[in-house]
Amino acid sequence: MALVFQIVLYLVIFYIFCALFMYLRQDSFIFYPTAARHASHTYDKVVDYHLERGSVDLRGWLVNPGFARQKLLIYYGGNAEDVFFNIEEYQGIQAATLFVAYRGYGPSSGKPGEVELFADALAVLDDIARTTAAQEIYLIGRSLGTGVACYVAAHRPVQGAILITPYDSLENVARSHYPWLPIGQLLKHRFVSLALLPLIRCPLLVLYAGRDRVVPPERTENLIRHMPGEKEVVFIAEADHGTIEMYPEYWPAVLRFLNRRTSQGQEGER
Repeated sequence: MALVFQIVLYLVIFYIFCALFMYLRQDSFIFYPTAARHASHTYDKVVDYHLERGSVDLRGWLVNPGFARQKLLIYYGGNAEDVFFNIEEYQGIQAATLFVAYRGYGPSSGKPGEVELFADALAVLDDIARTTAAQEIYLIGRSLGTGVACYVAAHRPVQGAILITPYDSLENVARSHYPWLPIGQLLKHRFVSLALLPLIRCPLLVLYAGRDRVVPPERTENLIRHMPGEKEVVFIAEADHGTIEMYPEYWPAVLRFLNRRTSQGQEGER
């Protein structure tokens, strides 16, 4: 009995140690800030963006600024994504696209966190909407950034939001990966997109991957089931979390969604 008691005690101590480690290190598991500042890029039709928020500088890049008054896209990246590397893909779209590095990422100062990212995203949208007077604004979120896109769509009027490999909540995703931990008691950054859905009034496009091992497909499907308004869903069975944009279904769906208001207007004139 003494040996059994010792084994149980050691297991309990090990479990507590693991839980404490995960609690203290969770920021580094959720956020993977990129380091490159990209201060000397040579892209044409790309202007630097800067917004001061107290002691924090948010920096990024506005692609195709000549289209900003007509149509503006705002992109929210994944937790380890350097959004700068999306510039070439979006240069070919007849819309302006704003990529802003999260606080603590690349050229932006500060420390990332759920509350901070949400507040920054609202401040950036308010600023760029005021300076460009954009007629149409679309949000594009990828992975972690879908939580940011949902938050902004719930608090600001926009024409649509594109959610790429989204989740119902970060808590549920964490439970999928660590079912043996008390995630509900440990997690500080919850990103509960599910709770925001009743506040979202714009159409949604959801793209998700059948072989996603980061955001399990069931977490996306739970989010989709609770979407009350207009939505389009594109499921790419062979894609995984990091390759979804490489499949032929991806970009036609994105462009069709972004241009649907123009297409509807042309059909109405016939």
